[in-house]
Amino acid sequence: MLEERLARLPDAPGVYQMLAADGSVLYIGKAISLRNRVRSYFQRGADHHPRTAAMVARVVDLHTIVVSNEVEALILEANLIRQHQPPYNVRLRDDTHFPYLKVTNEPYPRVQFTRTVKDDGARYFGPYTNVQALRSLIELMRIVFPLRTCREPIDGKRKRPCLQYHIKRCMAPCVGYQSESEYDAIVDEVVLLLEGKQEPLLARLHAEMNAAAQSMAYETAARVRDRIVAVRRMGEKQKVVWATRLDMDLIALARAQGQACVEVFFVRDGTLLGQEHFILEGVGTQSDADVLSDALKQFYLARKSGARAIPKEILLQCEVTDRGPLERWLSEMKGQRARILHAQRGPRAEYLRLVQTNAQKNLDDFLSHQELREAAHANALTELAEALELPGPPHRIECYDISNIQGTNAVSSMVVFVDGRSKRSEYRKFKIQYDRGPNDFAMMQETLRRRLRYLVQTANATDPAKKERFAKRPDLLLIDGGKGQLQAVVEVLDELGLAGIPVAGLAKEHEWLYLPGESEPIVLKPASAGLHLVMRVRDEAHRFAITYHRKRRAKAMLRSRIDALEGVGPTRRKRLVEAFGTAAAVRRASIEDIAALKGFTPQLAAKIKHELEADG
Repeated sequence: MLEERLARLPDAPGVYQMLAADGSVLYIGKAISLRNRVRSYFQRGADHHPRTAAMVARVVDLHTIVVSNEVEALILEANLIRQHQPPYNVRLRDDTHFPYLKVTNEPYPRVQFTRTVKDDGARYFGPYTNVQALRSLIELMRIVFPLRTCREPIDGKRKRPCLQYHIKRCMAPCVGYQSESEYDAIVDEVVLLLEGKQEPLLARLHAEMNAAAQSMAYETAARVRDRIVAVRRMGEKQKVVWATRLDMDLIALARAQGQACVEVFFVRDGTLLGQEHFILEGVGTQSDADVLSDALKQFYLARKSGARAIPKEILLQCEVTDRGPLERWLSEMKGQRARILHAQRGPRAEYLRLVQTNAQKNLDDFLSHQELREAAHANALTELAEALELPGPPHRIECYDISNIQGTNAVSSMVVFVDGRSKRSEYRKFKIQYDRGPNDFAMMQETLRRRLRYLVQTANATDPAKKERFAKRPDLLLIDGGKGQLQAVVEVLDELGLAGIPVAGLAKEHEWLYLPGESEPIVLKPASAGLHLVMRVRDEAHRFAITYHRKRRAKAMLRSRIDALEGVGPTRRKRLVEAFGTAAAVRRASIEDIAALKGFTPQLAAKIKHELEADG
C-alpha cells in the first residue's frame, strides 16, 4: 500500500500525514512538491537523523491533501498539527489547555475564564500561561468594571437585585437599574483595556467623569474616577520600549535537553504590555529557524483578538526559511500587512537579547522543576513498589471506581497514571449494564471484564482499534475499596487468566492498602510519597466517576420531567437532552433557544418552560 501511494504522489503543493499501523498520525508536514518531499523520506541510503529514521520505520501509510499554493499548505499544516498533536512534530506543550479570557457574545456580555476557544462570535484574549495571574486579572476587572457574572435572563421579570448589586459588583441590569447601552459602554472599556489601549480608555473615562460631574451626578462621577485610578494602577508596571508608537511582538528561543522555550514580548504603542513563554516538545536537532517557524504557526493560529493578536511587525532572533508564506498568511488573518523581521544590530537586536535571556531563564526553571518532579515521582513509585512487594516501580497504574445512587445511573471510571503522572488521553468511562440493584462488587467485576478482556487474545476482541487502545498491560491495578472490592477483582483476574497482574485496594476510612490473600493491611506513613501518590490516583478516579454519574443523572432527571409533557416524544426528548443536558439549563434557556431546535415551535417551547418552572 505504501509503495503504491509513493508512486502516485502528485508534483503539487500540499500537506502530508505519516500514519502508523494503528492509524494514528506520526508526523504532518507541508511541501511545495509532495512527490519530491515525501519520497525523500524513503530513499535507500538516506542519511536521516535517528529520530526521523525511527519515525520512518513506523510509517505504514500516508495521506496527502493537495492545495493551491504554499500559503494554503502552511495554514492546513498548522491546523492539522493542532488537531492531531503528532509525536514527531514540534508541539506547543499542552497548548490546548492554556486558559483564555472570554468576553461573551450575548446581550449584556460577561467576562469569563475558559480553556476552550469556539467559533461563537465571542472575543477571546490569550492564551495565558499564568493561570493564577489571569484569575487575578478577572477578579480585578470585576471590581473595576461592574459586569454581571450570572446567567440570569434579562427579561424584566426579576423584581429585586441580588447580592452582587449591593456590594457594587453589578449594576443590576436584570431589574432595569442599568440600560443595555450603559452596560455596553462598560464592556467597550474592558475590551480597550484588554487590547492595551489605555490612553484612549483613560480619555474616554475622563470625558465620562467630567460629564457626570457637570450634570451633578456625583456618585456616578466617583465610580468613574475609581475606574480611572484602577486603570492607571494596572498600567504602572508597564515599560516603555521605544519612543515611537510601535505594535510589535519580539520572539526569541532557548534550547536544552531536546526541549525549547519560546519567549514572546508584546509591545503595543511602544509600551511593553506583557510576555508569555511556551515550552516546545519534539524539537530534536531541528535548526532554530525551523523550530521558530513551527512555533509561529501554532502560536498565532490560536490568536483571536486583543493585545496578543497579530501585530504589524514580528521581530525574530533569526531568519526563518518560509518567511514569505508566513507573512502572507499572517497578513490575511490580520486583514492588513504583517511583517516578519530579523534584527541583526542596533537597539532592536539588543532588546531581543533580553528576550532570549528571559527564554533561557524560563527554560532553566522548567527543566529544574521537571527534574525535581521526576525525582519525586520516582521516589513515590519506589516506595510503593517496596510496600506492595512489586518486582519494580509500577510504570503504568490503572485505578477504578464505581459511582451510583442505589444502583441507578451506575457508572465506573478508569484513570491511568504513567510514571506517576496522569495520562488523561487514556482515561475511560463505562456505563454499567448491571441492573439488578445496588451491587458495587458486581459492577466492579463488569468493569474489569470489559477492560481486561482486551489483554486476552480471544475472539471477542473484534474491534482492532479498541483492542489497540486497551492492549497496554498495567503494572498495578488500584481499586477504590477494601477487602470485598479487592476479592471481586481477584476473581475476574483468575477467570481471565491474568492473575499475574498486581492488584491492591485502598480503603478510604484509614487510607490503608490491602493485598489479595493478606488479612492485615499495609499502613504507609502519613508523609509517605507512595501514599500520597495512591491517594491522588484514587481521588482522580473518584472525581472522574462522579462527574460522569452526575451528568447521566442530570440527563435522566430531565428525561423523566419531560416524559410527561404533551407533544414531546422520543425524538424531541432526545434533542432537548442533547442540547441542554439538565432541567436547570432548560429553565435558564430562552423560549427562542428552545424553539430553535429542530421540531420545536415557540408555543411548545413556552409550554415546556412553563411546566419546568412550575416544577421548581
